[in-house]
Order: sequence, then structure tokens, then C-alpha cells
Amino acid sequence: MRLHQNERFTAHSTIGIETIKQLVETFPLNEYPVEIIDQVKTSYSTYAGVRPTQLVAGNGSDELIGYLCARYAGPESPVIASQPDFVMYQFYADRARADFSKVPLLDGMALDVDGLIAAPGNIIFISHPHNPSGILRKEADVRRLLDSGKYVVIDEAYIDFALEQSMVGLLEKYPNAIILRTLSKAFGLASLRLGFLIASEAIVAEVEQIKSPYNVSGLSAAVGIAIMAEPELDLVLAETYASRDTIARLVEPLGTTYPSAANFVYVEYDEAERFTERCAKAGLRIRLFDGAFRISCGSVEAMNVLERCVEEEMQCVVGQANE
Repeated sequence: MRLHQNERFTAHSTIGIETIKQLVETFPLNEYPVEIIDQVKTSYSTYAGVRPTQLVAGNGSDELIGYLCARYAGPESPVIASQPDFVMYQFYADRARADFSKVPLLDGMALDVDGLIAAPGNIIFISHPHNPSGILRKEADVRRLLDSGKYVVIDEAYIDFALEQSMVGLLEKYPNAIILRTLSKAFGLASLRLGFLIASEAIVAEVEQIKSPYNVSGLSAAVGIAIMAEPELDLVLAETYASRDTIARLVEPLGTTYPSAANFVYVEYDEAERFTERCAKAGLRIRLFDGAFRISCGSVEAMNVLERCVEEEMQCVVGQANE
């Protein structure tokens, strides 16, 4: 059971699956994806509440991170990010041959705003909700970062689980603000690789200059349009929230958790490695961090396995205490 990649665990609706089947049967695979990319940007702009001209479509939001590092960083201009945060920021900084300015988070996983501003470099990446803790960033902190004049990339990969907390509204005031979104998480299309950059038309134009012209599969775009039109997201969110609550309740005896706004729960626990191995033996894959672990939301069956693993872990803890 895969609870280590923050993937959507709920199946697509029967209507959605039938729509995808029809697309596969009828899609013009011989044609280059031109009009369909414009169409998927229009569909997503409606969902995000922005103009289509503010969007760049990407082969997943990862690709867009790469474009941003290539455009706004390099050998003499580092990439800035908090630590811990999404590992792909450093991956693409390395690809751009840029140094990576790591700024440790403060207590409670809070941003070190002053540290991020003072760090060398012209582009700051932050995830909102934060990966791996799931906490939401404070808009006041992000505004301070934007006021510094540096480009600030707000990676909202998980914002569909807390859409009312999106910072997309900052785009109107701050021309240096950049939002990243994806259909990999709540929309459940991770295999199709479809993400979006949302920014000012000026930034969009600069990214388009270095972007591959056919970087998104036409079939991926068509499926994205179809899935966005299906009224299943509310059910997905409800099931995700229920699973998240269950995880938080089950792991509470093990260590410190954070109020997650995403589809996972992060737990600081001294014996995280032992617990991760215990889960793996039970067929449950979770993500190990230094002194912590992260569990993605999952099915009722997965939660039952997790419950047994926690019970076994607590028995181990009690046994050690009695030695």
C-alpha cells in the first residue's frame, strides 16, 4: 500500500473513467498538441480564477520548477529555499548549475523570513501547504518576502485540499509572485504529468521563451479538461479529510504532529526509522525523514494496517520502558 508519495487514493468516478476511455479511442494522436494546450489553460484558469494569459502549462509542476531555475537562477544567482522543503527545488537548482541557499525553518516549521530575504539569490521557493509538514504559510510572511523584490514561487501543489487558503490573489499586487499548481494530487492525474505556472503576463512570456513548444501531451491535456469538468472533487476532499483525521488520531501517541492542510500527516518521532520499517513489513510504505515520518491519506484497509502497526510500536515502547 503506497502511502509514501502523497498520491490520491480514491478512484475516479465511473463517468470519468468512461470519458477517458472515449478520449483514448477518439483523440487525434497524429496531431501536435497546439489548440488543446490553449484549451486546458482556459479550463484551469476558470478553476483558479485567473486569466488564461497568466498560465504556462507544464509536464507536471516539476518541469516548471526547472524552467524557473533556468530563467531566474544560475552559476552566479543561487536558488533559495527553506529546509526541509520539496526536494525538487535543489534538484533543479543543480540542473541550472546554481548554488542552493538553504535556510533552516524556525520552531514549529515556521518560515525564517529574514533569513530567506538575506540569503544570496534572486528567487525563493516555498511550498504552501508546506511539504513535508502540511502546515499553511502565513500570508503576512509571504508578503514580506515579496516586498523584498525577489521572485517568490509559491508552490501550491496541495492547495486543492485547502483552496480558500490559496495565495493566488497576491498576483494582482505583486508582479514578482509566481504560483505553481498541479493536477497530480487532488485531481489524481500524477501519471499524466500536468501542472501550471500562474504569474504575470511578463513572467509568462519569459518562461515561454525557454519552454519546449510541445512539452505537454495532448492526451494528458484532454484528460485534464475532462476530469476538471467532473463534479467528483468534493467527494474526494471529504474522503481525504476523513482519512487525514484518522491518521492524526492513530499516530498521536507516537510523537509530535502538525495541523496538516494537505493529504498527509507528518510526525516527529525519535524511532521513526524503526516505525517505518515496521510499516514496510506490514505492506505499508510511508516516507522516512530525519527523526520523522510522513503518511499519505489512504483507504480504510490501509488505515487498519496503520492502526495495527501503531499498536505494535506502542507495545515495543512500553516493553522498553519496563526493561
